Amino acid sequence: MGPLPLDGFRIIDCSTVLAGPLAATHLGDFGADVVKVELPNNRQMPLRGLRLQEERNKRSVTIDLRVPEGQDLLVRLASTADALIENFRPGTFEKWNLSPERLLEANPRLIIHRLSAFGQTGPWSGFGGYDRQAQAISGATYVTGFPDGEPVRSGFATADYMAGIWGAFSILLAAYWRDVRGGTGQVSDLALFEPMLRSCEAAITEFSLSGLVRERSGNSNPGVVPAANFQTKDGVAVAINANNDRQWARLANVIGRPDLADAPEYRMPERVKHGPEIYPLISAWVSERTVAEVEEALVAAGVPCAPILNTRQILEHPMIRGRGSIITIPWADREIAMVDALPRLSKTPGKVRRPGPRPGEHTREVLEEAGLSASEIAALSGSGAIGPLPPND
Repeated sequence: MGPLPLDGFRIIDCSTVLAGPLAATHLGDFGADVVKVELPNNRQMPLRGLRLQEERNKRSVTIDLRVPEGQDLLVRLASTADALIENFRPGTFEKWNLSPERLLEANPRLIIHRLSAFGQTGPWSGFGGYDRQAQAISGATYVTGFPDGEPVRSGFATADYMAGIWGAFSILLAAYWRDVRGGTGQVSDLALFEPMLRSCEAAITEFSLSGLVRERSGNSNPGVVPAANFQTKDGVAVAINANNDRQWARLANVIGRPDLADAPEYRMPERVKHGPEIYPLISAWVSERTVAEVEEALVAAGVPCAPILNTRQILEHPMIRGRGSIITIPWADREIAMVDALPRLSKTPGKVRRPGPRPGEHTREVLEEAGLSASEIAALSGSGAIGPLPPND
């Protein structure tokens, strides 16, 4: 395999926890040289599954950005980088004498991606927050759950993961303008809640047109029938949709109701009115079959369906295994599984080259590449400006 598409693109990743690191991880999967800068003794993402996957393809250095020697060292690293990512509370980098102005003066080509809970501007700019707050204020939590229940947060850190993708997108946009359009470095400002806000379909525009507030609808879709989850006889729920009339006709035939397949009153949007009749028919058919039987029948008929799987079932499912979406890589004395690099490019696919490193694992290596001598590195270690050095090979 030839060089990856982002070979030679260097990122200084000063971010912590999840959304910020993910932006660098996505680009690292496609060849970017990501130098992870961590505060000494920082343990916000332990060396387990989350760190091993979401800090993969990175090299870690530990630098105390709270002291002048550490700040000068970061400026030195950033002076030859393409991008820098930080997700501290707004004002923190300025307090540490690492303002965008200083960084851009040292490297006018630098792209500075700044992620924070509520953005660098606005009345909540100085207020911290996490995925839970981002989902809440974006409207996503409000519409999740059943009509007679309380709003429910997504079971995964959806806001963090979406912000990671948006962060990678931001850096690539800025790099294209700089490198292809003759631009310069610049600052990218993204609030954690904004990608979730952007994903809320047309709820805001619809409200501005009609005053309609989107409400919770449980596992059904207020605008599509059928679209819900159904229980098989072996205890697995299956998500089934028939969004258009062709899919509905195929589903009606599968469940033994060909009389409903082409009936005018069962075409969209009229079909929505018949939900109370349609859902029990599908439930009865599904409940008499195993998940394997339901999958086989609906896949053959071209009706969208998917079982609702837990982690163990995901690893065992033949479609996911056949697609190769999950890979295994060596770590310590074992093999560990993780999601492969996405998307799949036909000419330059991404690659997981190594799992997430131990904090400071590459401090000596990265600083030597930056031109520091052994005595300079030792002095920085002695002063506490960098974390403990890994042993020499």
